[in-house]
Amino acid sequence: MFLLITILLALTIGAVCLKLLSQYNRHTRPLSYECPVRMDGKTILITGANSGIGKETAIGLVSLGAKVIMACRNLEKAEATAEEICRQTGVDPNQVVIVQLDTSDLESVRNCSRKIHATESRLDVLINNAGIDTGHIELSKQGYEYTFAANHVGHFLLTHLLLDWLKKSHPSRIINVSSLRHQGVSKTLSFSRAPKPGSDMYYPGLFGYDTSKLAQIFHTNILSKQLQGQDVVANSMHPGFVSSGIWYKDAYRKSVTMLLRLFGFLSSIIGRTPKDAAQTVIYMAADPDLENVSGQYFENVAISDQLSPFAKDPEMAKNMWDVSMEMCGLTKKTE
Repeated sequence: MFLLITILLALTIGAVCLKLLSQYNRHTRPLSYECPVRMDGKTILITGANSGIGKETAIGLVSLGAKVIMACRNLEKAEATAEEICRQTGVDPNQVVIVQLDTSDLESVRNCSRKIHATESRLDVLINNAGIDTGHIELSKQGYEYTFAANHVGHFLLTHLLLDWLKKSHPSRIINVSSLRHQGVSKTLSFSRAPKPGSDMYYPGLFGYDTSKLAQIFHTNILSKQLQGQDVVANSMHPGFVSSGIWYKDAYRKSVTMLLRLFGFLSSIIGRTPKDAAQTVIYMAADPDLENVSGQYFENVAISDQLSPFAKDPEMAKNMWDVSMEMCGLTKKTE
């Protein structure tokens, strides 16, 4: 009994110390943002808005008067979240709309775009937030690595298909929720289309969470240049080290699941809450001073200089853009 009490006490003290240290860490400290303006009359689409950062972003923007479209894979969870948001904020239920979207499936992306064009008269902000990390290689319906497809390819196509609505609603904004983990890519990427022997995966050099987050930054950088003078801005961001189930909810082996659940437990102690992480996204979506800011990388409710050298490589960005166009069945190349 004494040993058990000693262990529990040590764990408690350790947890408290970790939590105190997290208050001073750049990636875990609490954040806040008070928007100086309302967003009445604005329509905002958030992918993956039924939980985590997406949900908290939706709450924040609905509270500012915006109409929020929750684009989610699981409609049942999305409906429950929408009801919770309406109860919590007291807004009219018509201010929170749900549309089905599985970003790993390009046909689902196209169906989502058709729905938006058919039902919405404007789109002021597109927040590409949905993210996943399976921890293993599996294929999307189009034959791409699942994590890369869900995090980057689907959002790339969705942005392309909704650009006309964003341009029509100008001034408008595009926000790609990336990650510091883009720095995990430390070698030049292969853009070869052909599968490796014994594999059915197209573009075998484009896989995994780190690569998908780097691709989102490349997408942002080129998009911001292409949209110059059109009153549409594009920026990316790092939400911080967030207490979230993303790292273990899709693990495929029990041993991996247990290890990642331990990681999830530690993140719940030292990690930033989804509400804190959402503050930077809300700032990027709503702050009037950012109306003409484009091609930037944000964190901690500010512009950041923490991009990796690879993220600043214009040639690799161009290659990623062109291959992404091919993966989405589009033909226009960068000029």
